[in-house]
Amino acid sequence: MIHLNQRNVTLGVFIVLSVGALLFTIFYLVVGGLTVRLLSAIIGLFFFSILGLAYWRGWEYARYVALIVLSILIFLNLREPFVLRGTPFILALIPVIALLLGNAYWVVGLTVAAVIGLITLAGGQGTYTEPTLLLSVVMLVSALILSRLVTEAAQRQAEEQAARAETALAELQHQAAELAQRSAELQAQNEQQAQLLDLVATLETPAVEMANGVLLAPIVGHIDSRRATQITARLLHDVSERRTHLLILDIAGVKTVDTAVAQAILHTIQAVRLLGCDVTVTGISAAVATTMTHLGIDLAGITTARTPQEALLLVQR
Repeated sequence: MIHLNQRNVTLGVFIVLSVGALLFTIFYLVVGGLTVRLLSAIIGLFFFSILGLAYWRGWEYARYVALIVLSILIFLNLREPFVLRGTPFILALIPVIALLLGNAYWVVGLTVAAVIGLITLAGGQGTYTEPTLLLSVVMLVSALILSRLVTEAAQRQAEEQAARAETALAELQHQAAELAQRSAELQAQNEQQAQLLDLVATLETPAVEMANGVLLAPIVGHIDSRRATQITARLLHDVSERRTHLLILDIAGVKTVDTAVAQAILHTIQAVRLLGCDVTVTGISAAVATTMTHLGIDLAGITTARTPQEALLLVQR
C-alpha cells in the first residue's frame, strides 16, 4: 500500500505534468508547424521532467519553480477570446496545482498574480474586471485554502497518532522483552532450585554401601509427607540399581516421632521389601521407642539393631 504524503503527491503531480507536456508535444507535432504552443509544450516537458527528477533527489524548491514555470507557460499561450471575453478553464489549474505543490500562500499569490496578469493583458477591460468573476475567484481560492488547511490538520493528526502508536508499540516491545528476560531468569532460577532440591534430597538421605549387597541409609531431621515420598523414591531407586539384599535404615538422626513419621517409615520399609530386599532399622533411641510404644506403632516383623555396625555383624554371622 502506497503511503499518501506530501512527497508522494508532489511526485505524482510532476509525473502528470510531464506526461501532459509530452502529449501536448506529440499533438502539436502531428497538427504541424513550429508554433508557440509546440515550443511551450517542449519547454514544459523539459522543465517538468528535470524538476521532477531534482525533487525526487531531494531538492524541495523544485515544486515552487514548477509552479512558476507552469504559470508562465499558461500565460504565454493565452489567446482570444480568453483575454477580453472569456475565462479559460485551464486557469483553474494554477490554484489547484498550487494547492498540491505549495501551500495556502502560493494559492493566494499565484491566483492574485493570474488575475492581475489577465487584467493587464486585457488593458483593464474585459470579463476579468467584473465583480461576479472576482467574487467567484475569491470563493474558489477560499475553498481551496480551507481544504488545504483541513487536509494539513488531518495529516498532522494522523502523523501524531502514528507517532504515538509507534511509541506505544516500542514500549510494548520493550516490556515484552523485559518479561521474556524475567521469564528466562525465573526459569533458570527454577531449574537451579530444582537441582538444589535434588541435591538436598540426595544429601538428606545418602545411601552408602557398607558391604556387598548391604546399603546404609541414615535419615536425619524432620520427616514430612514431601520428604517421606522423596526418601522412598530414592531408596527404591538405589536398592534396585545396586541389587541390594539388605537395607539398613538408620533413624538415629530423627529426634521426634509422631504417627505421621512412623507411618512414613513403615511405608518405606514395606515398599523396599516389595523389591525383595530385607530392611533392618537401627538407631532407635529410648525416647523414640517410648513414643512409638505410646502411639501403639507395631514394629513386629521388622528387624532392629542398635547401630548399623551391629546390623552388619548380624548379617555376617
